Amino acid sequence: MTARPRPATSRRLTALALALALALTLGAAAVSNSGPAAATGGAPGTIGTHSSADLVRAATVQRTVDEAHAAYEVAGQRVASISAQAERLAATAEHAERVATELRTRVSVEHGGFFHAVGDLVDPGESDLDLAAEAAETAAQARELAGMAQRALGDAIAATERARVRWESAQRKQETIEARWNARQLADAAIRRSQPTAAYDVTDAAQDRRNQRALHTWQGYLRRLGSLAVVPPDAHQLADPDRLPVSFQPTRTAREEIVPGVAEVASPAHGLVTVLPSETVRAVSDAFHRLGLPEVPSGATPTTYACGGLTANAWSAAGLTLPADAAAQWEELRRVPPDSVQVGDLVLLGSRTTGLERTGVYVGDGRMVVADTTTGSAGVELLPGSGALGVRRPTLPAAGTNPGLPGGGACAPVPVGEPTDGSGPLTVPVDADLYHLSAGFGDGGLLWSTGEHSGQDFAAPVGAPVVAAASGVVTIEHPDWAGNLVRIDHGGGVETWYAHLSRVDVVAGQTVSAGQQVGAVGALGNTTGPHLHFEVSLDGSAVDPTEVLDLPEHPRTVFANGEAPPEALCPATPDGRQLLRCDAAVAYRLLADAFESSLGAPLCITDSYRSRLGQEQVFVAKPHLAAGPGTSVHGWGRAVDLCGGVERFGSTENTWLLAHAQAFGWNHPEWAAAGGSRPEPWHFEYDG
Repeated sequence: MTARPRPATSRRLTALALALALALTLGAAAVSNSGPAAATGGAPGTIGTHSSADLVRAATVQRTVDEAHAAYEVAGQRVASISAQAERLAATAEHAERVATELRTRVSVEHGGFFHAVGDLVDPGESDLDLAAEAAETAAQARELAGMAQRALGDAIAATERARVRWESAQRKQETIEARWNARQLADAAIRRSQPTAAYDVTDAAQDRRNQRALHTWQGYLRRLGSLAVVPPDAHQLADPDRLPVSFQPTRTAREEIVPGVAEVASPAHGLVTVLPSETVRAVSDAFHRLGLPEVPSGATPTTYACGGLTANAWSAAGLTLPADAAAQWEELRRVPPDSVQVGDLVLLGSRTTGLERTGVYVGDGRMVVADTTTGSAGVELLPGSGALGVRRPTLPAAGTNPGLPGGGACAPVPVGEPTDGSGPLTVPVDADLYHLSAGFGDGGLLWSTGEHSGQDFAAPVGAPVVAAASGVVTIEHPDWAGNLVRIDHGGGVETWYAHLSRVDVVAGQTVSAGQQVGAVGALGNTTGPHLHFEVSLDGSAVDPTEVLDLPEHPRTVFANGEAPPEALCPATPDGRQLLRCDAAVAYRLLADAFESSLGAPLCITDSYRSRLGQEQVFVAKPHLAAGPGTSVHGWGRAVDLCGGVERFGSTENTWLLAHAQAFGWNHPEWAAAGGSRPEPWHFEYDG
């Protein structure tokens, strides 16, 4: 019987055993000691830093994330390597088992193996029995090695899972820190917006305590949101209680009724904390910012400011345009039950016999910010014992029809913050008892060559006196469309035109005064009846006369503070860079012309109308000087900041303006005077 060679399985197992032992040793060390040096790449994402402490904290957290991610990757690579080795050992063990089974079959009694075995005792070579014994031993070793590989693979998988958990934990910590930082930044910004201005003036100690206590509570709430990493969501995200952001839950009343428009978040330290919409946070902070102001913003009367003006202005700071008066707020805004009042809601006060009297902004703990009807100063008051006539939630869409006003009335509605007294820079050219307004500025039709009417028509009897709107130099023309046309140059690029006159009472080159008769109403030229066609021109471009004149039957257009579209403003300077409300622009032109005629130098202007965004930017840059966004007179297009010497008290330019500006409707406010609370020699406001 021939000798058979030793199976290759035995030789391979010896090499694999050594390789596996080495791999398991290195793999265990790599899994337990892996760090940044073993990383093949870091986890994506970093957190923002804004101070030295934030920088250190962010770098530490980011390094932890990177190291954990690197360890996880290395552990995963070890699992893949050991898994491949385990598969090879399992295959080897399976092969060894087959060889051993074959040899056992050969030496079995049933197949005559006994005689082979006896014969092999005489043969000097290895017998089948020897080979079977060796194969059985090799198969046992292979099974042992395969088992070792499986155990090592299990340990590697467990280490990889631990590395994954550490990485995900580091990522969650990083996300939490970033969210908390963002929330703190937003809370700090809201706290800054809520600070009363430098003009805060409350001499009543009890009122001051109420103001400060409510402000302290509000700022504490904002800090609590920051510590909980809660960023107030937009109103639309809280409108549906069934679809709130993750981690938020519905707010419920004492009767377990769900309150729409707000939510709650659970805190181990504070219990359930109310989450308000971002718009509400801005509105309430703005309401606190208005506390104790010594004067009513933008010239509104104290009564109208208390009756809707304060609440409308506060909410305009949040980007929501509310009706300007209490009656419209009652009718148009979303009604909510008084017992579910939330911070930011409008509280409508009054009696059921006299109707609405004031509106306020609810700030929590039974307190609200309201304006006094006598002084207009905003302060914190307690809700009356009988509660409120009604509560409205501006962040929710209006639904259904609100009941009629209790008592049938409310304080008179007026434009928010817009003055109702004072006169424009130009005199109405026809006596109020003799005219009625007919074709208006911008009206379309075939009667006009451009397709649009370029002035305002005053229908009046033939012969009704026509007077100059302001002083100036006369030019007389006779175009076909006008018949008789008087043009008056008022200086500063301002002109007025008087067309269709039946009679002209002045001569070319004559200087006339405001209110001086220049002619009489007629029907000459392109007319359908007797009337005065009156135009106002700035630098050759027609502007709407109703925005310049004081016409009770056609009041000026009013826009929310800082939200006037460009076409509603007029250029205060020929280059068009400085814009004002049109009556203020005309008045400024006339003032600037007189200034230059007297001093021989042009009047220099640095700032005029400010949009809402512009007010925000100025307030951020100069929080102790600029008015709060939504309250600045610049936002109404009625304020200018001047230069060229005017910015210095006692200068020739400043002295001239202080002496003459009021004649043109411009004044220097008391607070801006040399001895005022905030001296600004350059700041002038138009009152008419």
